Amino acid sequence: MDKKAHILVVDDEEYICTIVRNMLSDTEGYCVNTCSDPAQALEAIKAERVDLVLTDMVMGKYSGMDIIKACHEHQPDAIVIVMTGHPTVESAVAVMKLGAYDYLLKPFKLEVLRISVSRGLEKLFLQRENVNLKNTISLYQISEAMGSTIHLDSLLKLVLDLVISEFQACLATIELLDTTSGELKLRAFYGDWKDIAEVPLLVGKHSANAGVIESGRPQIVSDLKLEGGCGRGLGNSNEATGVCMPLYVKSKVVGTLNIVRCGTLRPFTTGDLYSLSIIASKAASAIESSMLYDELEKAYVSTITALANAVEARDHYTRGHTERVTKLAEKIAEALGWSDDELKWLKIGATLHDIGKIGVPDSILNKPGPLTSDEVEVMRRHPELGCKMLADVPFLEPILPYVLHHHERWDGTGYPEGLAGTEIPIQGRLLAIADTVDAILSNRPYRPANVPEKAIEELNLYRGIQFDPELADVFITLWEAGRIDLDELYSLEKSPAAIA
Repeated sequence: MDKKAHILVVDDEEYICTIVRNMLSDTEGYCVNTCSDPAQALEAIKAERVDLVLTDMVMGKYSGMDIIKACHEHQPDAIVIVMTGHPTVESAVAVMKLGAYDYLLKPFKLEVLRISVSRGLEKLFLQRENVNLKNTISLYQISEAMGSTIHLDSLLKLVLDLVISEFQACLATIELLDTTSGELKLRAFYGDWKDIAEVPLLVGKHSANAGVIESGRPQIVSDLKLEGGCGRGLGNSNEATGVCMPLYVKSKVVGTLNIVRCGTLRPFTTGDLYSLSIIASKAASAIESSMLYDELEKAYVSTITALANAVEARDHYTRGHTERVTKLAEKIAEALGWSDDELKWLKIGATLHDIGKIGVPDSILNKPGPLTSDEVEVMRRHPELGCKMLADVPFLEPILPYVLHHHERWDGTGYPEGLAGTEIPIQGRLLAIADTVDAILSNRPYRPANVPEKAIEELNLYRGIQFDPELADVFITLWEAGRIDLDELYSLEKSPAAIA
């Protein structure tokens, strides 16, 4: 790598360019390019490496302000020193606010210029060393954090938390490409959603998002506005700067990491982009692993679910049982305010709760009359058998309480462990209500389906005996409020005898 500092001198007076170039290249050994045409200088800033820019302030229709802005966009960590023969307080304040490192008055001594350039480059290289150190620390942090979880939502949250902390950002999002529509879909965000929704860059609607997806290169967006400013106390200004960083998986862009720095904080630098690229690379690798894990998890659950459905299909009278039980259990859990993660495991647990019936003979499952005591004993083994079938699958551990405890009773007379009250995991208590309601409203070999009012009567009668009284009351309240429509759910289950 070329370790010489690359300097660009911009002045519409060619002799000044020559003097500065000779002094800096001959005596200091810098790599110096000059442009007496500001338009050419702007193109050079876009296309070439630049560490430091020396620019005149007034150059026809161009100004040093244009050079500074171009550096912010294309060479964000470059040092800019402004030279002018027409100094004013206003221009000095303006260029320093834009981020200029120094403001030299013409004519100046070459020694003054040399010192300013030397100090500016010293600052630049120190910043880059700090960036390298921060990169090492950030890489370690993200590697450690990502090693603690493999689930995609948790990983994305870890990435956003780290980005906000490391880059003094106030808002951030991660968007992944939808393989079907080809559009960016928001997968995770940090910050107030009202603020995020107002910034096109953060929701995949800015031209930079499409540009990054197409080119695979990061973009800095410096003209963002936040209505009402930022809510993190980072300044009252509504001005903001953003970065859109591509996420690569196997040389293919699969999404973007978007961050916004609010208020009057410093603009993003090349060092920031490099650090972000490292984090984005690690994040993309973790996203790929997590998505693969999720696919394997779904495939495994699908296989087990197919097995459960095969068991259910053996009994004509319980077909659709798990689907209906799942819907009823979801209604109760949603009313209790369960999280998305808890609802996810509830769906899987309710679907697989009777998987142990694979060990129950058809002669018992389909027996039209009452079961003998021995047959009852065989039937009562299905929760433990189901639990044993799933216990060796680590990721299914959260569903075991549904499988093992859905036949426990509040008074302790249930099975298989005879737990009572709150000793019974809430998963088992909740599923017991949904399971019983479905049994009452479904056809059985020994009786026709009953009406919803009968199920509510049973819940009232046996609350505090068979059922958790609080959960029973939640179900009854939902039914009375019309939030559980048993008539619609069981329309095909009712027989004329049950309705009459």
